[in-house]
Amino acid sequence: MKRKLVKQGAATLMISLPSKWLKSNHLDKGADVDLEEIDENLVISATKVGIKKEAEIKLSDLTESSIRTLITNTYRKGYDKITVFFDNEKQFQILDNVIRTVLLGFDIVKKEKNKCFVENITEPSSDQFENILNKVFLNISTLFEITNNRFNKGKPEENFEDVEQRIMQYDNFCRRVISKGLLVHEKKEFFWAFLHLVDHGQREIYHLNKVLGGFAISEKSKEPLKGSEKMIELIKKAYLEKNLQVLSEVHSLEKELIYKKGYALLEKSKGKENIIIYHLIASIRKFFQTNSTLTALII
Repeated sequence: MKRKLVKQGAATLMISLPSKWLKSNHLDKGADVDLEEIDENLVISATKVGIKKEAEIKLSDLTESSIRTLITNTYRKGYDKITVFFDNEKQFQILDNVIRTVLLGFDIVKKEKNKCFVENITEPSSDQFENILNKVFLNISTLFEITNNRFNKGKPEENFEDVEQRIMQYDNFCRRVISKGLLVHEKKEFFWAFLHLVDHGQREIYHLNKVLGGFAISEKSKEPLKGSEKMIELIKKAYLEKNLQVLSEVHSLEKELIYKKGYALLEKSKGKENIIIYHLIASIRKFFQTNSTLTALII
């Protein structure tokens, strides 16, 4: 929308704010708003002091991924108080574990029969977005270290499940900040897709670790693991340095790893090794797909 500048006094120019925006953010005469200059843009943000969004959800089955998806996305959407209805103790135990492991700063504050209350207790400030995003990248690197160690029959210093939980915590927090409109960035609409693809890429490495066990990996199958790790390191470098030239290397690497080598490895491999190579190629593809949204963030 457009607004005309109206002169007020000798040197002041004013604009009117949309009534729909004012109402949805509970703003009235005398309320405070935040102003931030980003290049040639002036961003006006609502200050929602004391206002907490509330939601109610109901658990319908015992599948961990279903319960996790429901409570996680309620958290991501920016709700601060969540009332959860459940049918039995097993559902509650799954819910409790999900909250403790993947929802940063949230906890169950009260439990009643077939109902509990989840609230924001110690959530980090939205100002920590960049630091938390860096933690996502750092823990993905740790996940690759563990995977490399296991590929070479070593004993990792840390469990891949623990690292994955941290990645999910940090990823969920970043998306929550975006949903709540607290990310001050001129291209913030691209961040969600960027995070989504980074997360799905690293999830392939996580699922690889779940099936790996003590399986002996051939030397040729170790190549796509190195390629996937290089791909996410290039993506990280491009993001941190805001460097489009780095993304050119990503395009070349994807063609080399998937079309020239990856498909041939899939055709020749069998059994569990075939599953492992599938997850590696899938991770490379997901990491590669981040380059589109990352390009939009950088330019």
